[in-house]
Amino acid sequence: MPDLRRRPNPARLDIGRAHPDDAGEIIALQRAAYRIEAERYDDFGLPPLTETADEFVAALDTHTVLVARRRDGEPSAPIVGTARARVVGDTAHIARLSVLPALHGQGIGRQLLAAIEHETAPVRRYELFTGHRSERNLRMYERAGYRRIHTEPQSDAVLLIFMEKARR
Repeated sequence: MPDLRRRPNPARLDIGRAHPDDAGEIIALQRAAYRIEAERYDDFGLPPLTETADEFVAALDTHTVLVARRRDGEPSAPIVGTARARVVGDTAHIARLSVLPALHGQGIGRQLLAAIEHETAPVRRYELFTGHRSERNLRMYERAGYRRIHTEPQSDAVLLIFMEKARR
């Protein structure tokens, strides 16, 4: 009988910088991933759901944006995850970590988080936030070494939990 407590092996990915040509695919991925969050909070105005392709392309000037593709030997493999960060002073603010919902639980989010931390080094700390009902996200971030530092209401339905991690 299989050990149900074992985590799946992380997906084999190619992770690299996003390009303006990726905008449409990234916007679609974000909308699929954040729709789950929107339903959880009954709030369909979340910024990742309303971002346009032009806004995404503009973010490439101020953010490090990564994409994950399944390793299958094909240069045009579809994007299965994305993350971005903006460095301000000694802190990398990580945001919009998104994975295709059908691929949740395969280690893609963990790999993207590690990659965005690596790409924004050297900084002294990393900061991110997620919603208070997003238990899976909270567990992943805590396992990655993040600790809760404060909360902030985003709306009547959403309380954001801010987390930080010191760079090792």
